[in-house]
Amino acid sequence: MNDDDLVKIAEQVSLLMQLDRTRPKLGKEIDMNVLANVPAYVASVFEEANALNEDLSPAEIYEQINKRVSQVQAQLYLMRLEFESRDARDPARIYEDPLVIAAYGERIDTMVKAPRTFSFGPEIIAYGWFPLERVGSGQARRWMRPGDASVACVPHLGTVDQVIEIHGDLLKNEQLAGFEIRVGDTRADITLVNGSKTQFVAKLTMKADALTTSNYTAIEFRMEKFMRPSEADPRWLGAYVGKFKVYALSEAAAEGKAG
Repeated sequence: MNDDDLVKIAEQVSLLMQLDRTRPKLGKEIDMNVLANVPAYVASVFEEANALNEDLSPAEIYEQINKRVSQVQAQLYLMRLEFESRDARDPARIYEDPLVIAAYGERIDTMVKAPRTFSFGPEIIAYGWFPLERVGSGQARRWMRPGDASVACVPHLGTVDQVIEIHGDLLKNEQLAGFEIRVGDTRADITLVNGSKTQFVAKLTMKADALTTSNYTAIEFRMEKFMRPSEADPRWLGAYVGKFKVYALSEAAAEGKAG
């Protein structure tokens, strides 16, 4: 610890001692004169952040202003949809409108690009599946039903290279040969877990430029051979999916090096 560090510590101790001495004299009423300066300060921060380069042409300046105004309009529109979809008697109703979910997804994306884990609950927009089932500690899962494809729209991390990991199971090992998971032309690498013949983990490696048009990734699941679980169950089932994990590709690479 050098002299500069000691000076910083001394300043903090002095400040704390002054605050402690003045504590009994501080009023409990809100000082509106002080609070009135907060909006002006916040506005100055945005003003500085939104400043345009002086070298831009008038057309380029208009393009930048139009883009920023449009972003504000989009935020206000999504916020209005969100408030209109709230229902105190049925909180899950807010998930019925994909645009409302997009408002949440965009907000999360701007706050933090942290790894995410989802069960197959209402937060996943899906079709081509049997109704969700609850297992264990309330985890949701769904079975593929016969058709051209089953689709699950999963929230992603935004415009960053990332991995979407899908955990699930098959009824029989022979279904694996005709099983495919893909996003557009990107196919998932499907592997069995710990010597299991039916439990699998699929990994989709997505590039940032493929994730710019939506807050969700539409994942297709295709199965050639659907099977009945038992004579008592009339359903023809494909794979079931119980968990999605989404994390940045940089984190996956770091874990690989550490391992």
